[in-house]
Amino acid sequence: MAAPVKFVCLDQFPPDMHPLQAVVRKLQLTEIFSNSTGTSCALLLSCQETQTSTKSAVLVCAHITAEEFPDCTVHSNTSTLAVYVSKAFLSHYNFQEETPGIARILQPLPLDKIVIGARTKQSFRWASSEEFSSFLLVLASCPGQTVLVRRGDTLILPHHPLLGDNATLVRQYLSDLVVLDCTPLTHGMITVNTTVVVSDCRDLLHGHGALDSADSSVTLRPSSVSLFVSDFAHYANNLGPASSFLSNRLLFSSGFTEVLQALECRLDVQVTCDNAKLCKLANFGRKIGKNAEVDMDSSIFVSKTLLLKLGLFNGEWVMAALGKVKRCSGPEGAQSPPDNECGAKAMTKTKGDSHLAKIVAFIKSSDMDVSDNAGFISPVLWFNLSNGEGTPVGSKSLKIKRWNKAPLQPGHKLSASICCSAAPPYAKELHIDAVMSPDYDSHGPFDNILFKHFSTPRLVQQGSILGIPTQGHLDFLENSSDEITRWPVLYFKVKQVSGFSEDEAEVGSYLADTDHTSLYMRGSTNSLAPCSISEAGSSFWMSLLPPGLSDIVEKLVSIIQPHVTERCVNLRRACSVLLMGADGCGKVTAIKAVCRRLHLHLLKVNCVTLCGDTAAACESKMKAAFHRAELHHPCVLLLRNLQLLGQRRDSTETDSRVASALCQLIADAHSSVILVGCVRAQRDLSSDVMPAFVHQVVMESPTEEQRKAMLASLSQDLPLGKDVNLAKIAKQTAGFILGDFCALLTGAGKAAHQRLLKSYYPHGASAQEEEDLCVFGVTIMGVDFTTALEALQEARSQAIGAPKIPSVKWQDVGGLQQVKKEILDTIQLPLEHPELLSLGLRRSGLLLYGPPGTGKTLLAKAVATECSLTFLSVKGPELINMYVGQSEENIREVFCKARTASPCIIFFDELDSLAPNRGRSGDSGGVMDRVVSQLLAELDGLHSSSDVFVIGATNRPDLLDQSLLRPGRFDKLVYVGINEDKESQLQVLKAILRKFKVDPSVSLSEIVERCPLQLTGADLYALCSDAMMSAVKRRILHITEGLESEDATLTLCANDFNRALDILQPSVSEEELHKYKLIEQKLTAK
Repeated sequence: MAAPVKFVCLDQFPPDMHPLQAVVRKLQLTEIFSNSTGTSCALLLSCQETQTSTKSAVLVCAHITAEEFPDCTVHSNTSTLAVYVSKAFLSHYNFQEETPGIARILQPLPLDKIVIGARTKQSFRWASSEEFSSFLLVLASCPGQTVLVRRGDTLILPHHPLLGDNATLVRQYLSDLVVLDCTPLTHGMITVNTTVVVSDCRDLLHGHGALDSADSSVTLRPSSVSLFVSDFAHYANNLGPASSFLSNRLLFSSGFTEVLQALECRLDVQVTCDNAKLCKLANFGRKIGKNAEVDMDSSIFVSKTLLLKLGLFNGEWVMAALGKVKRCSGPEGAQSPPDNECGAKAMTKTKGDSHLAKIVAFIKSSDMDVSDNAGFISPVLWFNLSNGEGTPVGSKSLKIKRWNKAPLQPGHKLSASICCSAAPPYAKELHIDAVMSPDYDSHGPFDNILFKHFSTPRLVQQGSILGIPTQGHLDFLENSSDEITRWPVLYFKVKQVSGFSEDEAEVGSYLADTDHTSLYMRGSTNSLAPCSISEAGSSFWMSLLPPGLSDIVEKLVSIIQPHVTERCVNLRRACSVLLMGADGCGKVTAIKAVCRRLHLHLLKVNCVTLCGDTAAACESKMKAAFHRAELHHPCVLLLRNLQLLGQRRDSTETDSRVASALCQLIADAHSSVILVGCVRAQRDLSSDVMPAFVHQVVMESPTEEQRKAMLASLSQDLPLGKDVNLAKIAKQTAGFILGDFCALLTGAGKAAHQRLLKSYYPHGASAQEEEDLCVFGVTIMGVDFTTALEALQEARSQAIGAPKIPSVKWQDVGGLQQVKKEILDTIQLPLEHPELLSLGLRRSGLLLYGPPGTGKTLLAKAVATECSLTFLSVKGPELINMYVGQSEENIREVFCKARTASPCIIFFDELDSLAPNRGRSGDSGGVMDRVVSQLLAELDGLHSSSDVFVIGATNRPDLLDQSLLRPGRFDKLVYVGINEDKESQLQVLKAILRKFKVDPSVSLSEIVERCPLQLTGADLYALCSDAMMSAVKRRILHITEGLESEDATLTLCANDFNRALDILQPSVSEEELHKYKLIEQKLTAK
């Protein structure tokens, strides 16, 4: 049950409570929540209209008191719970006083372990003392007491005499203690069974202050320097006899202001598309500015440290510029038809070189990964500053100049500095056009949203773009074809703006609001538009350069950008790109990032919707899609599943009429429309359509570093455990693509949820209990990733034969010490010491030959495991296909998979069936000869890939084509024979029985003495298997007779081995063994 709540800030918070705790009145709490008992409870507080488990909800410890507060009569509404908090609480959790919210009582779950970090030496000694341990034990054992902790937050404990008599010093120590880790949840309750670890981490937490922004009652740190008056203003105050020299009106018309005007500085700024980050910066700016509204699209956010370095005021208007930007006709030129050429002439932007912006300061908190040396701006402000230049990925330098040209109004109140007094004039009239976009109807109902947007003064300038989020306005709710609900951003272009007097025209920038400005909607226009930042979620999906896809995004930008920024004769034809890659590799994500970089609209069309019963119907639908793209130019028309377009139902061929119509539409497309077609592979697309695309881009599987970057970005908002090693996971996920990583993280989250449900609710949990578990924060541990990875790899291996890392150790391979050494010298040496092979001398091919059953396949798997290599096992007959050219294609795909999953071992079993002597195969089509030639070509190409190795295994090396055995291919021949000495046989037997339960009275040496000499590893495994079968039969007989229980452990005894020895027959005869030795001598002599 949830109830409405209001926060009430107390001037004098109870001294025996922590400032980050809350207080509720018992009488009101019992009326709303009848199940509330004890002296404290866990309250889930949220400012959202619905109770959710997102980051906006905060779990706090609320003390229940019967005392009456002086202002409790004001909050006498019994239906709304009054939560009494301190100023530090509101600041720390980013709440506002009197803000309505939702509250719900939760039953906290116990924690197994917490790790507390001390930021100072004194606090570490205090937290390690017996007094602190005793207090925690007493507090956790008290009935009705709730001690909540949260990972990354300050340790919140009430004050008690057991902690010391000096309350101020105790609070100082507590503020220096930070909860580094909690298991198995991110939130939870300390109990008497919770393990508490105290760590001295002064270096790790340097500068980390959970309560740095709180008031002086919480921390003893010195107060921050004033953010409102710069050092320059202090010095200038001493220049004149008056108490405030800068307030002298005569100074406004003197030459001193011209000196101030001429001063400029350089400021590095970063464009952030993270909406949550911008909102957080705006909230901090609102706090510092005494709740003044912050317009994110006209603000430059700087840290307090950077503000003081610049010598600027918080809230000061400055003139920002990038310098002269040479561009062609740009967004406006995109409206022109193709026959209106602009030639090679470039237009230098003169008016609008500089743009007015407000400096907004923020206090850097511990959870904000921001730099003190750079400012932050929104994509809209960057677009207006640069006149539509592509969004930069890194930092860009701006020229910042003080601005004080605004005319003084009569009765205008002056501040200590003219720079704080200056403000843009209000606009009398504002004329705007709606920018046409596929995301919304440009003729939609804009009155309400425009009125709400301009209820706060907004900076406008002729030619600038306005971005208005539609969050919460149901008229613009969009249900996309991907079944994802989105709130689009509306874009408007300022066509004309005028002030109340002619003197204000020199300013160029105005403030527009509902009180002073008349707004006129003129119609719609085509224009570039900055990227939308209204969507929530991981920063990976809103990144300008998604990790792991950066190379492909940069390549696409280099292809498309000339068609967006240039309008020259040579670029009259529309840009067309064919993007090829597996399903789920990130093709759409890469295109979205390109659109954000280049300010292009995106129109996605699934070609399934363009298919019709006839070619004429399909052609009509295609024309409609291209016409819609032309209406919203400049835009990217993304054609997904292009291979399905015009495909006949009875065959895989494409209708010639549909293919011809598509090629003609691409050739006649508007030059401001970028055409991108998506297919899985080039062979999926008809050869008639392929020439229509000028550029062809292939998306390969990500490398290990790219996989690690993807995992880090996708999981940055997930509560990962400290034992999660993303580098190790990236190495284990060879061949994975973006969709696989999304499935992996989803599976790991489900595994963690199921693990905690079994731990906390062994008899089953209700829907409410499962929701509460999510509120407490499900921590994803390494074991959850292992579970999800095993399930995912098994599914992928069965579906496409994807390579994977086996789990065979050297302990599983008995004997063969010389063979192991030779294999490791060939494979492990290039991996561990690549500098030793800088001359290009390397061996990538290894041929294992010998009698069957000697462990050739087991050796290859063990090498892959011990060297952390991906293992791709291929049976020779599996690659042979009856269709012409398909066998060669299968071989190419095997080596392509290996390069994708590198470092990798390709293991060819039964190589003699795949590569026999050419000219002797006897097949009429010469299939085997072509297969051998293709295999030789792929082996020769391995020298360019230093981390792909090939191991072949065969029982008949004399049947192999001799060209395979020359240096540079299978140039290392290793004979894997039988273990003829008893010591080697004993090692093999021990390796096989390593996972068996053997009776201690069994002597393995005696068993080996009774074995024949020509036993292979497979023969010894058969011996153990027969012994196990004998033990199972004995066990069944004893259970039937009642001599043993079903729960007893199955143990191998000597009689089981004796029965197995009686029926043991060697699989390799002495004659066959002699033939193999002759082959070894022949190959060794070469």
